[in-house]
Amino acid sequence: MLKNQNKFLLNKRLEILKLFKKTINKKGLSFDTIKILSNDYNINENEIHLLFPQGNSDIIKFTLDQLNNDLENYCKKLNLITLPLHKRIKKILLCKIFLMNKEKDFYRKIFLNILLPKKNFSISSQLYKSVNKIWIIAGDTSTDFNYYTKRLILAGIYTRVILFFFNNNDHEKLEEIIDINLKRVAKIPELKLKMKLFKKNFPNILKIIKNFN
Repeated sequence: MLKNQNKFLLNKRLEILKLFKKTINKKGLSFDTIKILSNDYNINENEIHLLFPQGNSDIIKFTLDQLNNDLENYCKKLNLITLPLHKRIKKILLCKIFLMNKEKDFYRKIFLNILLPKKNFSISSQLYKSVNKIWIIAGDTSTDFNYYTKRLILAGIYTRVILFFFNNNDHEKLEEIIDINLKRVAKIPELKLKMKLFKKNFPNILKIIKNFN
């Protein structure tokens, strides 16, 4: 019963999202978007607010979550595991660009909107969700210091790539930017090794310091 209810609610939210995209493409995104959507498509505004209590913020969060889910489903069709780590990440990033490019104007408007500070919305939280999903798709299972290093490095790369994508149509240059930046991802195993060596030798370093005191 609960499963059916959840599926029903998901389908209703997806229906609203579809109309939300049409509204944004035609009239842009504003404080009145929910009201405009309600009037244009004869949907009770209260019903929309029941599905998305925080209005635009909730719909944008749902939009980005669905994009991450679509990316995961799309990448399942690819044989990513045979690729080196940095090439896996590159492939996933290009897949996300491919998916967003189908509705580039819509996602550009969403991206510009989330840059504005607002209540009930965290850019850092959404960025974390995106890079975390990319690492999960890439097969990352780390739980130690390396876990945070990977996501911090990728957050910077992802932001640069997205900014370039929304402001340019040069796919070749986009790949070049990804390749240059992903050299840092390729170095993550080195960082991990250095951290292990540091942990291993830390007691000895402390002894040396004590001997100098």
